[in-house]
Amino acid sequence: MAGPPSDAEGEWTYDVVSVDLRFAGNTTFVYGTEVSTFSGTFDGSATDEFVVVCHMQRPDLYRVFVKGTIAFDGMVDGQDGTMTMKFVGKETSTTCDPSPAIWSGTWTIIGGTDELSDLHGHGTWTGPSGTLDYAGQIHFD
Repeated sequence: MAGPPSDAEGEWTYDVVSVDLRFAGNTTFVYGTEVSTFSGTFDGSATDEFVVVCHMQRPDLYRVFVKGTIAFDGMVDGQDGTMTMKFVGKETSTTCDPSPAIWSGTWTIIGGTDELSDLHGHGTWTGPSGTLDYAGQIHFD
């Protein structure tokens, strides 16, 4: 039986470690990895793999999308273990450079180990590149 849902909120900060760029017409693909730190309900560190797709619609308008996987190690709501989350997001910009971007997206927990093996949850994230706020709902089965 699932436990009652509880609010999850905090900060997700990350630093990009590596990127590989590929180009196809008006679209740039950025494949990369980053290291992350979570504080708040999620308290720990992570490594993330992502792909950013930046599509130029006209010279001053870019649609930018990101999707990735987070491998988290730490505590969630006082329980210790690892978990895997998927995330997707987007932003609209005048450039493909994500530095000044204000991103928004969603996250979903897709698995876990140890005390996080029965953890489920989803929510949103938003903020400038490198420092994001997350919020959502989690529950343990």
